[in-house]
Parts: sequence; structure tokens; C-alpha cells
Amino acid sequence: MASTILFQMTFRKIISLSIGVSFLVLFITGILSYFQVYIRSTATIHTVFGLLFSFGILFHLKNNFRPLKRYSKGKFLFIILMIGSLLFFGSYYQTQPFDAIMNFGAKQKATEKKELNLSNYEIVEMNTSNDVLLTIDLLRSEHYWHPQMAVWVEDEQGNYVETLFISKATARGLFFGGRSKDNFKTFDEQKDASGDYRRVNALPVWSHKRGIKYTDSLYVPPSNNPLPDAITGATIIDNFQLLSSTNELSKFKLKIEINVAFDDNEYYSEYDFPDDETFHNGTGQLGQPSIIFETAIDMSDNKNYYLMELIGHGHYSGQNGSINSDLSTLTTAKQIVERIVVGVKTTS
Repeated sequence: MASTILFQMTFRKIISLSIGVSFLVLFITGILSYFQVYIRSTATIHTVFGLLFSFGILFHLKNNFRPLKRYSKGKFLFIILMIGSLLFFGSYYQTQPFDAIMNFGAKQKATEKKELNLSNYEIVEMNTSNDVLLTIDLLRSEHYWHPQMAVWVEDEQGNYVETLFISKATARGLFFGGRSKDNFKTFDEQKDASGDYRRVNALPVWSHKRGIKYTDSLYVPPSNNPLPDAITGATIIDNFQLLSSTNELSKFKLKIEINVAFDDNEYYSEYDFPDDETFHNGTGQLGQPSIIFETAIDMSDNKNYYLMELIGHGHYSGQNGSINSDLSTLTTAKQIVERIVVGVKTTS
């Protein structure tokens, strides 16, 4: 009898200590995950100790079933369930202040300087069945963070030929929003994330160059008329090699447009351009405009590699497709990409 009681006491101590240690680890890894970009080791630790914490809670419930049953008969259970429901549904539907909390964390990640790691490369394979094989090798810089991206081909005169890659969120109109000219100063408290909002300011050079205007006079694909899967891909979060191809042209231009959200600065913030309704409409992910890289490829010069150059930025609210070569108002946007090299090879 005494040995049984001793075992139960020891078991309770082990469970209590396990719950305490697990909670401490979850607290630390949760803070790290909130402020830092995704790190697999941190996520693994958080998951493993989350499971340990869950098992500990199950044993804790078993050991304390009678007092918990007694507590549940009072009004406290109803209060706790109500608070829990408010927290759950508020988080799920991204109401305030939960959305503002997550946006704050996202903003910290977007402005955080990230150590370059040449060993981390994503391989993104698109259509490689055409005459000219292209290998687009991008090395990110310290402010590269979950960008929207478009890669397309133009002929020698700058006429649009085809899109090789477009981020899925832009291709399918998968954004939420609610900013307007009248509410942008109080948007964080009044956000309504319903309806169809597209970030027309995300990749305006690509969308206007593509030249397809939809029924609402916007050039960005809506959610009910997305672009085909053959040219769309998930957001590329690290250094990458994009494998694609195009039909053979003697000379052509390759362009890449990149935009990172939440990278506002003194020139592009929620208090700038107050009369620009387009700038203050959409997702609320205001920031510096898109940046555009270009290289001119001449198939007759027998070069295997071309270095892409930063040639300008798009319109801050996406109202046109012009490229502004003045980069003086850009800050962290110029530190999104370290370099882009394009490999060119014919299949014949």
C-alpha cells in the first residue's frame, strides 16, 4: 500500500515537472517563431515539446479528474468556455486585435536582417520543354522575405511574350483586405477581411505588361479567374534555381519583378499618399514598391550566363506599368536580392 502511494506521488511529480519544462520550452520557441523567420529546428522542438505537454496534460486531467469535475459544476466553466471561444474564433477569422498582433510579428520578420546561407537552395521546375532552357539562379539578401514574384519574357523591342513564373497568391487573387481612403488611419481597428481584394501594387509592371484587363478594369487576376497552374508556384522563401524555358528568339529580354510586404519606410507608409485611394485599398500590407531586374539575352553571342541588373521600381499603388529608374526612395527593398544569374542553353 505504501509503495503504491509512493509511486503515485512520484508519478505526479514527474508529470508536473514535465508539464512545467514543456511549457517553458513552448514559451521560448513560441516567442522565437513569432519574431523570427521559419527555422525547421525551432519548429521541430516546438512540435515535440507540444506533444509532450499534451500527454502531460492528459495525465494531469486523469490525476485530478474529481476536483476538475467539481469545478465544472460552477459558473467558472461557462466563463472559461466563453473566453476560449472568443480567442479561438477571433484568431481564426483574424479579427482585431489578433490580426494586428500577427501583422506586427510579420513586420518584424520582414525587416529582420537574415544571415545568408549558400547551402539552402530551392529547385523550382516549371515548363522545360521549349527550345531555350533557362536557369534563373537567385541569391537572396538580408531583406528577402516571402516575396511576390513574376518572371517573364519580352522581345527585343520590349513587347510581352510570355510569363514563366508567377507567385500563386497573385495568380489566384488570394489576398484579403479592407483599406480605403477614408479608414486607412484607423484600419487596424476596423479591418474587414471579406470580399475580393487583389494587391494591384504588388507586381504592377508585370500585370500591365501582360496587358489583360479584367471586368473591374484591374490588371491583376481575380480569384474567380486565376492563371493556369503551369506558370504558378508557391512563394519561394529562400535562395533558388528556377528551371524554365522559352521558344527560341534571336534576341529577347528576361525580366523579374519582386515585391516584399510590410517593408514600409519614410517614403512609403500608411500616412503617405493620403489622397491615393488605390494605395490605401487592399490588404493593408503597405510598403516600398516592387523592384525590377532585367537582362538582355542575345543567342548569337554564345554566352552561357547573364547577370540581371536592378533597373528600377514599379508604381507604388500599381496604377500603371511604368518602370521608375530613380531608386533613391528605396531602402530595404534594395537589399532583397544579392544577385541573379541566368543560365541559357539551347536544346538543339
